[in-house]
Amino acid sequence: MGRRKQASLPPEEEAIILANVAERAERYDDMVEYMKDRVKAGKALSREEREMLAAAFKGAMSNRRLAVRVCKSIQSQEEEADKEKNAALTSGYLTKVRLELQGLCIQILELIEGILLPKAENGEPMVFYKKLQADYYRYLAEFLEGDGHKEAVASAIEVYADATAEAERHLMVTHPVRLGLALNYAVFQQVIRKDDSSAVRIAKDAYLSAVRALEGMPQEAVRDAHPILALLQENLQVWSPEGFS
Repeated sequence: MGRRKQASLPPEEEAIILANVAERAERYDDMVEYMKDRVKAGKALSREEREMLAAAFKGAMSNRRLAVRVCKSIQSQEEEADKEKNAALTSGYLTKVRLELQGLCIQILELIEGILLPKAENGEPMVFYKKLQADYYRYLAEFLEGDGHKEAVASAIEVYADATAEAERHLMVTHPVRLGLALNYAVFQQVIRKDDSSAVRIAKDAYLSAVRALEGMPQEAVRDAHPILALLQENLQVWSPEGFS
């Protein structure tokens, strides 16, 4: 007898399988394309799929963000050494990488704003997408200059505030997504806006509220919150060593 022909998978399932393979192979640009296909399939993303979407773009961004920092450092070194041609070549390459980063940011923002947010349920899905949206405006602010930088900062401020309000309405103070939002909002204030007092306030409020609420809660809740609480504590110890213990 011949082998029975296997039924084809729905497009969204096929995209997720391929995205998983690409992630394991550390082929994040490919993973981005598969997750874009999954989003455009229309069906709401599960929690796991939302995390895969974030992981795909984070992976694709990571080396490029590092490349921008390295290129800026090399350009400065060449300029200080009066090697104008070397500095000009480095500047050209820096522009290339910045354009790649900007393209990735625009892609995920279009997915979030055009497809995901309009269909998102209140609570965790809405906070997750708003947090992701704010994060990518933060990334734009990190490497853009001039008016582009100012516009990205303004958008990040607005969306982080919206996400925080949504989290306060619908998520417990111990929820990992709410804690992750507070962590990233604080980092934005400290790194991009150079506002240490706001960064400390946001991180400290989130940390202390969660620690108090976790007393007597199930071990699972403690385990889920612990990694982000550790990062909040670590940042607070750096930003305000005398005012936090």
